[in-house]
Amino acid sequence: MGDSAQEKQKCAEQLTNTATCLPYLGGDAKAPTSDCCSGLIESLKNNKKCVCLILKDRDDPDLGLKINITLALGLPSLCKASDNFSQCPEFRLPVMMSK
Repeated sequence: MGDSAQEKQKCAEQLTNTATCLPYLGGDAKAPTSDCCSGLIESLKNNKKCVCLILKDRDDPDLGLKINITLALGLPSLCKASDNFSQCPEFRLPVMMSK
C-alpha cells in the first residue's frame, strides 16, 4: 500500500518553509532563492522523510505541485546543503564498484 493522503498532507504542511523553492522547481525561476535554500537545508535536517515523500509523489494531482525532478535532485548542491536526497530510497543511484 502507498502512503496515505493524510500523511502526504501532513508532510506538505511541514514543508511550508520550502514553498519558496516551487518557482524554481517548476521551471519558472532561473535559480533558487536564499529563502528556498535555507528552508531546504532545514527540511533536510528535520523532515527528510517528508522531503522524500513529496518528491516521490510529486505527480500526485492531490498535492497540486509542479516539480521538475531533475531540478529538484540538483537543488541540494545549488544550495550548498551538506545533505542530499541519496537516502531517499526512490532516488538511490546504482553505485559502481571500482575493484
